[in-house]
Amino acid sequence: MMRTVTHLCLTIGLLLTTAGAQAAATATAAPQPVTLGGILHPDSDDTLAFTPDGNTVFFDRSEGKRKTIMVSRKIDGRWSQPEVAGFSGRWFDQDPVMAPDGSYLLFDSDRPPTTGSKPLTQDYFVGGSAPGSNIWRVNREGDGWGKPVWLGAVVNNDVFVDFASIAADGSLYFIRWDKQAKVMHTWRAAYRDSRYATPVRAGLGDPDVSTHDPAVAPDESFVVFDYGKTKGGLGRLCIVFREGNHWGKPIDLGDTVNRDMPWGSHIALDGHSVYFTGQSGIWQLDLTPWLRQHATATAGL
Repeated sequence: MMRTVTHLCLTIGLLLTTAGAQAAATATAAPQPVTLGGILHPDSDDTLAFTPDGNTVFFDRSEGKRKTIMVSRKIDGRWSQPEVAGFSGRWFDQDPVMAPDGSYLLFDSDRPPTTGSKPLTQDYFVGGSAPGSNIWRVNREGDGWGKPVWLGAVVNNDVFVDFASIAADGSLYFIRWDKQAKVMHTWRAAYRDSRYATPVRAGLGDPDVSTHDPAVAPDESFVVFDYGKTKGGLGRLCIVFREGNHWGKPIDLGDTVNRDMPWGSHIALDGHSVYFTGQSGIWQLDLTPWLRQHATATAGL
């Protein structure tokens, strides 16, 4: 299983630890493998994104230096063989994420924002160039999907804007290299009056430590994300809870969860579990133990 060229280079170039993360405490759970009846390839598939009815799933598939968004549908209780999504196939596309209400889907792509220009490239993390990334939107249209639309310059203000997660009110979380801090930060762009406000740093964890691949709960009560850097992966999977107008301290989800070098978290349809990708395949983790522990710890406050 491989992440993008960019993320692999980040792994080599930035070896930060999860400084500041709390221990997993007493909460624990074992992630369960996800195969969807065998249609997923454990060495190439990533980032599951389901429609709200649970009957359609999008994900990205690696083939050499290419990434393509695939789609499968559940028919008579069985998942169909994946096909290339109608809006993908030509560019380096990855990380699909479904809006909580299913009305649109976002994904990353190196496709040029304007017709006739060259694909996006970046050289922040490598000696040469690697695929860049901007966020694109495709709307639900009846039983199908429309044409991809560039999300705009307010969010896409760099050649590397990656891995979106969508709150119920449309607010957007994503990652972008912070040139001044020289770490990857998670950003939040509030969504009001059908437009995005200027992104601000979301405030997950220590500002000197990299964060990756946020999965925000629809009500923004918690976020699951990769925190820091490890020698073999993007960091340790952590959860952080909303505390008033800020985020609490990241809580490490423990060695059992982190043994497969996780990345690419998405909140599942049940709202209390998360999908993530590891070196050996895709997993689902029930977050209930951590949610209950947090509820108990904050009861009466």
